[in-house]
Amino acid sequence: MSMDFSTLRILIVDDQLLVRTLLGQVLRNIGFKPDSIHQGTDGNNALRILALRPVDIILCDVQMEPINGVDLLKEVRCGRTSTPSNVPFVFLSGHPERATILQATKFHADGFIIKPPKPSDIEKNIETALKRTRPDIDPFSYFDIPTGSDYDLRNFTRLPTPPQNHDLDVLLGRFEAALPLSDVPVGAILARDVCASDGHTLLVRGIKLSALELKTLHNFASVYGIDTVYVAHLPQDQLIAYHEEYGL
Repeated sequence: MSMDFSTLRILIVDDQLLVRTLLGQVLRNIGFKPDSIHQGTDGNNALRILALRPVDIILCDVQMEPINGVDLLKEVRCGRTSTPSNVPFVFLSGHPERATILQATKFHADGFIIKPPKPSDIEKNIETALKRTRPDIDPFSYFDIPTGSDYDLRNFTRLPTPPQNHDLDVLLGRFEAALPLSDVPVGAILARDVCASDGHTLLVRGIKLSALELKTLHNFASVYGIDTVYVAHLPQDQLIAYHEEYGL
């Protein structure tokens, strides 16, 4: 063994007890401490665990209900757990389809272990994942990557973006006000683009902030370097016209 796993925390997510038991034994054999090996029975259970216990790497089955492996990876990458969003994430699958692999790649998955897993494959994939350069923590970059599941449609659907044009800029500019991020309410209309400290655009002007978007801005304010947001306080007649024009 070329890496010391004794200080690392790992989460196994699989709906088959036999697989979890096998993986747990292999992990103990390669150096993980028993109390650092956490087990989730499905994606829902995994989210409850991750809300309380940050981990250093995740091994996860693909096919699960009601939250499958790719949806769980999206939840992690979008920063909706207590674990860093760029945590190493390795899939377990009997026969991974090409479409699944391509989709997982968009979320920066760190590999696939074919079931039934061989101990040498488990150790090799874990070590490779832990040594890989981690993607930047940027939850907004993953929000609009669809997984195609009903769960994704329910939890990540965002309001449409109004066409960016001169009329919109004039309307928003007339009524804009700078607010501390902590004072921005859900449903506020952005008067200006929200940009990260490196200049890339996170949210475009004219949208109404959803609870998901606002929570992400709060949780990752230090990552993005955002403390002030420009919103448009439209009077009632202008607000009605805005809704009619843009369907929001």
